[in-house]
Amino acid sequence: MGIKFDYTFQELNREDIEGFEKRNNIILPSDYKEFLLKHNGGKPSARRFETQDGKITSSIMMYFPLSEQAEMNLENKYRMYTIGKIVPSNFLPIGIDPADSLICLSVGGNDVGKVYFCDMDYFEEDKELKEEFIVVIADSFTDFTSKLFIPDNS
Repeated sequence: MGIKFDYTFQELNREDIEGFEKRNNIILPSDYKEFLLKHNGGKPSARRFETQDGKITSSIMMYFPLSEQAEMNLENKYRMYTIGKIVPSNFLPIGIDPADSLICLSVGGNDVGKVYFCDMDYFEEDKELKEEFIVVIADSFTDFTSKLFIPDNS
């Protein structure tokens, strides 16, 4: 995973990740665990992505860290969006785009490991985000990070 970052958060160890998994009764995909151990969230230098259908282009402005020191962290976002039943129950919000839409990782079901764009512009208060506003970005976290790019401003 050759991602370059403008900044990251404090280092983690495997026990930190295992504690998060136990507290939330989930198992994270191994490539995402390795990412957390190496970077623990942050702001990537290459951040643009397209959904698999090519209809949406956006940017991941920040990967949420597994850290209580940051307000925007994995634990808080999981509670707010997943436990709060805004995104599907098998999703872990792992990042955010400039318009506050979510990048989510499936951590359960028949699509474990897939990365999704959840367009929060269409979220209606007190309701779940409709399926039509949830779009596949990549088949795995590694696939997602390998496709991130810096836009050509020419």
